[in-house]
Amino acid sequence: MKHVTVYYDRHCPLCQQLRKWFLRFARNPAGVVWKHYRDAPLCGLDGTGCGETMAVVTEDGRHYQGFYAIRSLLGYTWLCFLQPLLYLPGAAWLGERGYAWIARNRYRLLGKS
Repeated sequence: MKHVTVYYDRHCPLCQQLRKWFLRFARNPAGVVWKHYRDAPLCGLDGTGCGETMAVVTEDGRHYQGFYAIRSLLGYTWLCFLQPLLYLPGAAWLGERGYAWIARNRYRLLGKS
C-alpha cells in the first residue's frame, strides 16, 4: 500500500473529526501521516493555502487539495468502493463548491479548539 501525507488544520474540530473518521475506516492507518499545515513547506503550498484547505501529497509526489484531497483519501479506506461516485459527471463541480463553503464556515459552524 502506498503512503500518503495529509496536511490539515489540527485546530479545526471538523478536520479533527475527519481524521478520526479516516482512522476508523483506514485500510492501513500507519500508511497515512497527518501533519499540521504549518509543517507543510514541502507540500507545494504556502502555510495559508494549506490552512484554508486540506492537502494530500502522495509518495509519488502528486498533490491534491480540498474536494480532491477528500476524494483521494477515500481510496485509502475500506469505503474505497464509493470513490468512483466522486468521479461521476458533476461530482467535482458540486464537491468543490461544497468543500469551499464548509472550509470557509468551519470555525463559525463548529468553533475552534
